[in-house]
Parts: sequence; structure tokens; C-alpha cells
Amino acid sequence: MAGIVEAIACDYDRTLTDESLVISKNAVASLRSARGAGIKVFIASGRRLPFLAGVNEEYDFVDGIIAENGAVIYNPNDGTEVLLGDGLDELKSAFLDAREDFIEVEQVIVATTIEHLDYVKEIIEKNQLSVDIELNRNDVMVMPKGVNKGSGVVKAAEMYGVNRENLACVGDAENDLGMFAVAGIKVAVANAVENVKRVADVVCSEPYGDGVAEFVRSLRRA
Repeated sequence: MAGIVEAIACDYDRTLTDESLVISKNAVASLRSARGAGIKVFIASGRRLPFLAGVNEEYDFVDGIIAENGAVIYNPNDGTEVLLGDGLDELKSAFLDAREDFIEVEQVIVATTIEHLDYVKEIIEKNQLSVDIELNRNDVMVMPKGVNKGSGVVKAAEMYGVNRENLACVGDAENDLGMFAVAGIKVAVANAVENVKRVADVVCSEPYGDGVAEFVRSLRRA
């Protein structure tokens, strides 16, 4: 493993949580210990900011939150919030006009599930939107062009003064590949999908939050 780890950016669903989306106390404790050793900790998730901020208020274990699949960066210490992407009003209004219950228009992105992907593509084409589509297992996210977990991680690293060569990103699914592309160290938990494991520098032997804790322990031995 090259370099000293300055920061860890960790996916939430099925990385910090188990399959039923219950957060791992083992992972939380390990990341708290990493912070105690001077390592910055970020959550990087497709979830909305209020949910992730609530998790951190309960457990107090992160320095920064990268929400909505990289589109929203939040510093819980001072309340600084940064939104990434162009054409946000056009993106949100196109899907608000559709008025479909299966589509969620969030602060920046639009989210639905895989069975509605064709409908989403119709809306994008009809409104000539310049966007990207990100998949996360069965979830579909419509993002401003060029925005993903990678761009969110890059912005967070810039805000917190982290050298990306010394940034470890931990994930399990396809939408984590964006942050893998910009990280110095790519870490897949044992339950990760195969194309994430294939590009990882480290594949944990443990799944979910236990895999996160396993990686943090390995830093203490390095």
C-alpha cells in the first residue's frame, strides 16, 4: 500500500451497513479510532443529506458528508454546503413536471429504480437534458453531467486539504467506481459486486461494516 492514508471516504449502504441497511457499530467505532489517529473520515453516498447528517449527529464519526452520489458536499462542523453541477433547475423541473410517484427529485439529483429506466430515458430525451445516469444495484440516479462520487470526493479532498494519493475509498457497488477512479487506494468490502472487486487495490475478507473495520485495523499494522 503506497503512501500514508490521510482520509477515508466510505460508502454507506451495504458498506457501512448490512444488507438490511442497519449501520455497523463495529465500522463506526473503527472510523472513530481512525479520526483519533488524525485520519479524516467522509461518508460518500447516494442518500440525501438530511439522512446522512442525522446518522452523523447520532454517532459523530465523520468530518465531511458527500451526499446525493457526489452532488452535495457538507461540512457538519461549520454547516458549509456545496452543490455540484450545471443545469440543476432544468433537471429538477423536467422530472417534477412528470409527477410520477416512483421518481424522487432530491436537492440536486433525480432517483428511481431500474424498472423505470426506460421512462427516465424518455424524459431526458424529451427535455434534451445534459445528464449522466448512474446505477447502484437496483437504483437509478440521474446526475448533472460530469457529477458523480468521484467529483464529490475530489471537491471534498480540496475543501479539507487532503492529497488524493493518500485517500482511501471504500465501497461495494457500481456507483463507487467514480470515487475509485480518483482515489489513491481503492477498497472493496467482501460483499462488493465483481466489477468493483476487480479494480480494487484491497478486497476485504469481511463483508459490510466488518470489512471497513478490517481495513482500518490494517492501517494500524502498516
